[in-house]
Amino acid sequence: MNDPQKRYSSHLQNFNKKLELSIKEHHNSPLINIGRALHANDGRTPFFQLQGLARIDSKIGKSKKRAEKWILDFKEIEDAIGKFDYWDAMITNNKRWKFPSEVSNYFENQAYFCLGVMEDRLVNAGWLSSSPDGLKYSPEAYDSFNKSFKKLESYGSEKERKKLLELFRDELFEINVKVKSKEIDLNNLEFGIHEFRRKLRWMGIYCSALLGKVKIDISRKNLPLNHFVTKERASFKFNQLPVNEQQEFPIYYLRGGFYAMSDLIKIIGDIKDPGLATEEMLRIGKFLGINESVIKKHLGKEFYPHTKVVKDARDLINNYLLKDKILLHSADHFDKQIK
Repeated sequence: MNDPQKRYSSHLQNFNKKLELSIKEHHNSPLINIGRALHANDGRTPFFQLQGLARIDSKIGKSKKRAEKWILDFKEIEDAIGKFDYWDAMITNNKRWKFPSEVSNYFENQAYFCLGVMEDRLVNAGWLSSSPDGLKYSPEAYDSFNKSFKKLESYGSEKERKKLLELFRDELFEINVKVKSKEIDLNNLEFGIHEFRRKLRWMGIYCSALLGKVKIDISRKNLPLNHFVTKERASFKFNQLPVNEQQEFPIYYLRGGFYAMSDLIKIIGDIKDPGLATEEMLRIGKFLGINESVIKKHLGKEFYPHTKVVKDARDLINNYLLKDKILLHSADHFDKQIK
């Protein structure tokens, strides 16, 4: 798929199908909320992909202002689904934690509120319309975005390749510099460790959103980071990128670098999630009158205090960035492809 406009349209169509499926499920069983069904049908991922494309175009494209507006439009829906996802996960986790009903009711109320926000945003954005019989599908947003996509100015495939190589190289180098300079403060969970992980996730999203423009390079002897190249990592679902055999002038991501980045994203998530859940429960405990010892008992091994989260994540990041230099090696691999 060499036409950048078609990339946008493909991801938009993917969301549209998921929304129509969610509405159908709701109509077949009215107890199933449209927002909840959309979340279950992974309606969030297409908007991550669309944001990824728009973020790229806002940095290197010819239609920067248009792309900046799209970022806000796409994020509004993605963020609403994400906030519901957070509380839905807390509800699911509480099946293990077994906090009392006052806590589970709080989770349910938060999730219900987020569903309302999600559906309001879908209505306001033109994806749904209100009727006496309830919410129905509206083609307004889908048609409007597709019309707007046709106005996207783009580069030829070879020029786009060079622009993307420079962007990927510079983004990876900048992340590395910000960590080393402590501009990204790894002593801070939300604005340091989580922010670092977000930046890496966007790199992964860029690669998949471009629908075959980015390929994971073949394994060759003497390439850096080859110790990360294993059959297990190769089969990991997030290490599979879309394939487009007709793609002209693809760019190649260092295989060991891509696998190492995926490792880091996953492991930080495994550290971050219980850390954020612990912080959330300590916050909730303060206004519900539940002391820390009770919270710790319910969370069990998932009680992950801030100091331990920060230390474990910081040590991990430093090992991957300072010892293995995964970002610098990957940046260098992109740089060598620039002609």
